[in-house]
Amino acid sequence: MSYLEVFVEVAIALAIILAACQIVGSLARYISQPRVVGEMIAGVLLGPTLFGKLFPDLFAAVFPPEVMPFLFVIANIGLSIYMFLVGSEINLKLFNKKLITDAVGISSAAIVVPFGFGFLAALIYTDTLNTEDLSTFEFTVFMGTAFAITAFPMLARILQDNHLIQTRIGGLAMVSASIQDVVSWILLGLVTALAVGSGLGSLIYMIGGATILVLVLFYVANPLLSLWIKRQPVEPFNQAIFGAVLFLLITSAIITDQLGLYSVFGGFILGLAMPRNKQLLSGISIRLKDITLVLLLPVFFAFSGLNTDLNLLTKTENIAPALVLLLFACASKILPLYGSMKWRGYSTGDSFSIAYLMNARGLMELIIANIGLMYGLIDYTLYSILVLIAIVTTLGAMPLYNWNQKIFRKK
Repeated sequence: MSYLEVFVEVAIALAIILAACQIVGSLARYISQPRVVGEMIAGVLLGPTLFGKLFPDLFAAVFPPEVMPFLFVIANIGLSIYMFLVGSEINLKLFNKKLITDAVGISSAAIVVPFGFGFLAALIYTDTLNTEDLSTFEFTVFMGTAFAITAFPMLARILQDNHLIQTRIGGLAMVSASIQDVVSWILLGLVTALAVGSGLGSLIYMIGGATILVLVLFYVANPLLSLWIKRQPVEPFNQAIFGAVLFLLITSAIITDQLGLYSVFGGFILGLAMPRNKQLLSGISIRLKDITLVLLLPVFFAFSGLNTDLNLLTKTENIAPALVLLLFACASKILPLYGSMKWRGYSTGDSFSIAYLMNARGLMELIIANIGLMYGLIDYTLYSILVLIAIVTTLGAMPLYNWNQKIFRKK
């Protein structure tokens, strides 16, 4: 196949992905759901769940195997950029002592309890879902991580769309979610290292490398960028600075990927480390945000959807596991988050608000599912269940939050 033929096939796939995500995303907004939820659903509908089932020949022609590596590259670049934008837009002034203390306490409960449910899942469904012969410990850690994860980038987008990100609840949700996801990622690195046989040394290498990267970005890259901007009195943000930021973004993504933390966290850490300079951040956002949200991020949803076949879950032997794991996922988040918030003196309304918002798994669950599939930790059935959990929990986040607000506003 020539380069031109590859270009045409990839371009056709991108056009279809873009059209589907725009249509379903707009429908989601019409029913008061975040656009990102519609884009997730669009990705699944483009795969074997619907498009591939109804039009198998056309599906094979539009998404041939040769196109998939290119979609994978585009998807991961989009994810890294999006996580960078999320990190750069977080208001660091929200990170006061009380907020961090509360976030650590809340996160602890929301991490420990899901692993208890993960252990239950491992005991009940080892024969059905643990088809890759992981040890009980490895399968428990993987399922606990899948239950403990929070849709950090999606949570940010939901909070942004609903003007909640600058509020106390929004700040607490963001800080707590970031803690949960970092810890979950380290644990996912542990189970991946054990499963592929690289051992404890790989985990130490991952944590040590990530620590060095954080220090370099915050205490070397940040001051240098700040100094560079100050020396540009006429044009504080220019193409040279933008090029340097993109270089740092790609390099950070490569480093975290090599460390086993996955490239998205490189982008997020760099975003947090960026100088809070208005010209810098607005210039970056103007150049990156629309293309990332409209085209690059939907490619990831489509790539995930192309590996998802929800028809597998209609089989008799898979219905009960799917429903039980969905119940486990919701209970393992909502119960500990609500209880921890109440114990810390927050109101019932605020406690449920945090619990419902952070029950959303969304993008991060899709990433975990993709990693599990890529490293041979799970099969397509469990992969599809995790995608279902991602969609249902994210779909329910804002309706539950709004319902909760109406109830406790009346009181």
